[in-house]
Amino acid sequence: MALISKSRFVSGVQCEKKLYYDLYRKDLKPPISEQQKELFSSGNIIGQLAQKLYPNGKDASPESYYDFSSSFKNTKQWINEGVETIYEAAFLDNDVMAALDILHHQNGERWAIEVKSSTDVNNYHITDAALQYWVMSNSGFKPDKFFLMHVNNKFIKNGIIDPKEFFTLKEITDQVIEKQYEVNHNVIRLKNVVKNKESEPFVKIGKHCSSPFICDYMHHCWQHIPENSVFSLPYARGKEWELYEKGIVELASIPDEVELSHRQKLQVEGIKHGTSYVDRTAIKEFISDWTYPLYFFDFETVFPLIPVLDGTTPMQQVPFQYSLHIKSDDRSEMIHREFLADPASFQSGSTRNPLKAIIEQLKTDFGPNGSIVAYNASFEMDVLRKLAIAFPEDKAFLDGLINRFVDLLIPFRKAWYYKPEMGNSASIKYVLPAIAPEFSYKDLEISNGGLASNTYLSMILNEFEGNEAETRKNLLAYCERDTLGMVVIWKHLTEL
Repeated sequence: MALISKSRFVSGVQCEKKLYYDLYRKDLKPPISEQQKELFSSGNIIGQLAQKLYPNGKDASPESYYDFSSSFKNTKQWINEGVETIYEAAFLDNDVMAALDILHHQNGERWAIEVKSSTDVNNYHITDAALQYWVMSNSGFKPDKFFLMHVNNKFIKNGIIDPKEFFTLKEITDQVIEKQYEVNHNVIRLKNVVKNKESEPFVKIGKHCSSPFICDYMHHCWQHIPENSVFSLPYARGKEWELYEKGIVELASIPDEVELSHRQKLQVEGIKHGTSYVDRTAIKEFISDWTYPLYFFDFETVFPLIPVLDGTTPMQQVPFQYSLHIKSDDRSEMIHREFLADPASFQSGSTRNPLKAIIEQLKTDFGPNGSIVAYNASFEMDVLRKLAIAFPEDKAFLDGLINRFVDLLIPFRKAWYYKPEMGNSASIKYVLPAIAPEFSYKDLEISNGGLASNTYLSMILNEFEGNEAETRKNLLAYCERDTLGMVVIWKHLTEL
């Protein structure tokens, strides 16, 4: 019988069918995305950094992740020999296995330490830790204490990263012990799933499909759900499941007497009749408050879990680039300005701080007056606030910019403007094609923010493979397209 590992256990707790597919229908699983690969890579780096807190341990990692027999054997042998620290210690009991990031013996106590690439403790962390405790205990190596080690979100990089400051060690022994009965019950239940290879579990779709993770098999289990379904209702707050359980699946099938919000009604009417909606008065009042010059502005950022720049924290949105379209008055031509930092300036020892360089360029590109237009402006404003904290000498200037922002998202979030092509989203990636179908990113080598961020981060880390000069042009072209898109939306709204 296939072993139940920690990952399989977590899958099965979420959904029995998910566990079954993990084992017996691998053909249904989509390829690993670039984002998932990044997460795995980040997790490995975090794990290696955590090991520095408990150095000189023995590594029980298997030669092949399809065969843990050597890991089980080495772990047991090294514990019996009194080895103080073991990395990737592995335990097996009755076809259930668990591998632990760090097993450490201190002051006569056995510590189980699980390392997480997150900045807090989540419920599913307790679930998989509880399984590890269960397997360790049943195999004769019960830990005295169980810890979860996660990233300290208040850590500020200053030179070489000190693991003692970077990580937070939180004891969760009582929490995992409280879950032992639940673990035992789930192990029995999931073993039946593993044994019955010829019998696929029957599980209806439900909220579990996206909690605690979006399931890899939703494309299969949800294939009976049409594109314009009740699950595309914005801000549904459970209403979508109420409708689904009543047999109402398509938006067009929602009866008129069902109570919907203004935004939801617009989407349903758009599907049923192809109707659009424009509140010209609200939009006109909104735009009339803007003052020239207009500055259409967009940042691109990196947000590494392990900070790459002194003065920054884990997952902080660190700007490396911006685009700016400027319209001085209603008769002037649009002017474009841009900034892209040198990746080398992020390296330790650089005499040029890239964030200071951004501030100095902002001072050149922005005049003292005029509205600054962004789409989801809270993002740009938050980046500027972080810069103001890091560079108090520039706080007055940066606060002055923050106070001038207007948010182009508002007319769409408040549903003053709606077209059926926008679906359930007010994101610029949906609004732009609805307003200007000819506007596109398809001709760009870098066509989305995630790719821009990952590409630039690879340059900072000296992991980039390709033509850097050409890639810089591609980064600039993408960011410019974002602010140009804002201009297109603004022009459309002014012409209503």
